[in-house]
Amino acid sequence: MEEAYASTMEEVVVVPECSSHLKPAVGQKFKSLDFCFAFYDVYARAVGFDTRKSQMRKTDGVITWYNVVCNREGNKRSSEDDQANARSGVSGYIIEEFNEVHNHYMVETQHQRFMTINRKLDDLVGFNVGDIRNASRDIKAYAHGIDVQMVLDDMAKKKEMSEAFTYEYEVNSSNQLVALFWCDGLMKRNYHMFGDIVALDTTYNTNRYCMIFAPFTGKDNHGRPVTFVAGLVSNEKKNAYAWLFRHFVQCMRVAPKMIITDQDLGMRSTIEEILVGTRHRWCIWHIMHKLANKVPGRLLRDEDFKKEFNACVWSDLLEPDEFEEEWNGVVERYGLEEHSWFKTLYEYRQL
Repeated sequence: MEEAYASTMEEVVVVPECSSHLKPAVGQKFKSLDFCFAFYDVYARAVGFDTRKSQMRKTDGVITWYNVVCNREGNKRSSEDDQANARSGVSGYIIEEFNEVHNHYMVETQHQRFMTINRKLDDLVGFNVGDIRNASRDIKAYAHGIDVQMVLDDMAKKKEMSEAFTYEYEVNSSNQLVALFWCDGLMKRNYHMFGDIVALDTTYNTNRYCMIFAPFTGKDNHGRPVTFVAGLVSNEKKNAYAWLFRHFVQCMRVAPKMIITDQDLGMRSTIEEILVGTRHRWCIWHIMHKLANKVPGRLLRDEDFKKEFNACVWSDLLEPDEFEEEWNGVVERYGLEEHSWFKTLYEYRQL
């Protein structure tokens, strides 16, 4: 969106509107000129104009000042063409001047894909190498160092829009994010309808900060997965889980009747401490994943055993009495009555 005021038939004054987080601000600091250029390009792309680098100053071979402008600044092809005055003067990588006024309209949304700043195709076969490298650089530069703040700002906006939205976060002494928890109104509603049994999987730790993604999930009445709560923690220590579980209970006002997790001993003790009255069981997938290390080698080569065992454990059609009968049959046929691991597995599968 943009606001435009025409003072005469030959002059248009346009101040484009956008999120304050995208708009350059006097005093804003950047680690390098590339970061500054990328930030200004993101702003230009969002509101609808192209940019170009205009002037610079150097001292002893080091750039100390740079002027970046709208690409229509200074171009007068006719008396009706407009000069753009959107430029940011950068001194010591700090924005010292920003003029957001243009004397031309912004490119309309449906036409923005044709702008130079949004060009992604060459004349032949799609992305060229330069476009890919530039796009990657711009995105990384824009996000670097401010991505966590962007997430927290987004959480704050969601809270302003909906009182039902809840989020909590924790930073360490170096002001680094070490824990994040969030839950919206739909998540809360799903939990109070389908949250008797909750599964927590903390195996997702592939993000750039190596933080552990911890979703609390369940199933609705149609067997479809639903998410109740999501969190990020910096490690799998007891204190991190305690922080997560405390905020879970504070948010939902009631602990689940049962929680299913992987076989993490630190999590087990924390659940006993925080989720008082909640029955804790280990995930059958994680248990079965250890099958190769637990059963005698002769059984791993026995196709009949594997077929019967999987049919018993993974079946959703067996009633409790039927499962017990099938399980006892497998254990007896293959001489596993005294095997400690099978006794433990039986206890968990019964529930």
